[in-house]
Amino acid sequence: MAHVVVKNVFRKESIGFIGLLTIALVSAKVKGLLDIEWLWVFAPLWWPAFFVIGLVLAFLVLIIITLFLAIIVLNAVKIVYHLT
Repeated sequence: MAHVVVKNVFRKESIGFIGLLTIALVSAKVKGLLDIEWLWVFAPLWWPAFFVIGLVLAFLVLIIITLFLAIIVLNAVKIVYHLT
C-alpha cells in the first residue's frame, strides 16, 4: 500500500515594487502631476527585460572577444613554431 503525502503549498503573490511604482507613475501622469512621456511612465516594466538583454549581450561579446584572442594566439604559435 502506497503512502501519499500531500503538502499544503501557500504562495504569497503580490504586485511587487515594480508594479506599485508603475501604478504610482500612471496615476500621477493621469492626474497631471507628472510632465513626462508615457514611455518613461511605463519604464519600470521594461527596465528588467533590458537589463537581462544587456547582460546576455555583454556575455556574448566577451565570448566573441575570447574566441578572437584565441585565434590570434593560435596563429602566433603556428608562426613561431613554423606549423601549418
